[in-house]
Amino acid sequence: MKEKIINNSNSKKHICFISVGHISSNPRLVKEATLIAQKEYKVSIVGVQTLEKLVPFDNELIQNNPTWNTFLYPFYKKKILYFLGTFFHHFAKLFPILANEFIVGKLSLSTPLWFPLYHSLKSIKADLYIVHNINMLPMVVQIAKQNNAKLGFDIEDAYSVTEKETNQTIVELEKKYLPKADYITCASPLYVDFYTNLYSSLPQITPILNVFDDIEEQENKEYKDRNTTNNLSLYWFSQTTGKGRGIEQVIEALNLLDRKDIELHLRGEINKETTAYFLDIAKTQNVKQNIFFHPLVSNQELALRTAEHDVGLALELKEPINRNLCLTNKIFQYLNTGLAILASDTKAQQLIMKENKEIGFVIDIQNTKETAQKIEILANSKKNNTQELESMKIASKNLSKIKYNWTIEGQKFLEIIEQIVP
Repeated sequence: MKEKIINNSNSKKHICFISVGHISSNPRLVKEATLIAQKEYKVSIVGVQTLEKLVPFDNELIQNNPTWNTFLYPFYKKKILYFLGTFFHHFAKLFPILANEFIVGKLSLSTPLWFPLYHSLKSIKADLYIVHNINMLPMVVQIAKQNNAKLGFDIEDAYSVTEKETNQTIVELEKKYLPKADYITCASPLYVDFYTNLYSSLPQITPILNVFDDIEEQENKEYKDRNTTNNLSLYWFSQTTGKGRGIEQVIEALNLLDRKDIELHLRGEINKETTAYFLDIAKTQNVKQNIFFHPLVSNQELALRTAEHDVGLALELKEPINRNLCLTNKIFQYLNTGLAILASDTKAQQLIMKENKEIGFVIDIQNTKETAQKIEILANSKKNNTQELESMKIASKNLSKIKYNWTIEGQKFLEIIEQIVP
């Protein structure tokens, strides 16, 4: 059967976004694609679905964006490609010199997911391909070259230093392929110097923060996470609720306080073993009974659930290096929904917090006593109905309206696109 080639037939250009996973797990890509579609560019999105439970979130996004052309391969149920991809990936890593002699070998070195992505991409003739994962870059460079198209790359993380030891394979990928991009964006201002000092001949790197569209405050909040609004509610979310992400240190601080009017709400995928691990850290009944675990929700639902709480926890650690440099979407989601912020003192988060001291506190996450003291200030403000906590929440929401929102950051992205594909 002859494959259908998707061509750009409108006056506007055709832009193709490439993700390595679920689009619902990549809010940065979703914001970019939504904005571009609103400007009447033709939009295609290629990704892979690895977890069946996330498929409904993908479907909701697709339904809300009917102009997108989406190609999401159901990797979770078509196991033959999983086994083939994994086999070639491991084989290529065992014999990298041999693998680098062949295009299939080069692709297999990057990721076991290249099979379905390549199948979709080769049928899409776009004017600009935008990559959101370093492992996809070698394949997309080839596709863009074949179609005489432009190439954009988004640095969401400093990929080579996301682990304790530098990943030399990623370094080689970045060194070879990043200079081939027509533009590079990044999620943290600190990535600009990091990458320009690491590699030569890179295009200009533009920071675009992980902010959100400003949302109207709810007149009557719907409470699904909390049973009472009398207690101080500390809130943290991520795709996965796991060890070594600063949660342990907060529980230890709560142990010192041993108060029954402070709750800790954690949202993300978590297994029974990890749940037990966190509950075991809680040394008193007051702390243990006030730790709550919540399931993943869609991006649309996330803002509503976040807005229920009082204090957003941005608990990045300083190691590996990437954690010290990154600015995650957490801190901006907290601003967006009007939460006071308790942020660990990474270099990137200090940039935000020092400029905007009125929104919360910076803490040394390794200093349990200091962390406990800051939480106690917030808990006492809640208990005694003083203005300190409420003032932080108001200041946080105001920042979302006037400074940290997608209307401002999205314009930076749009200006880049209009320069690259006028």
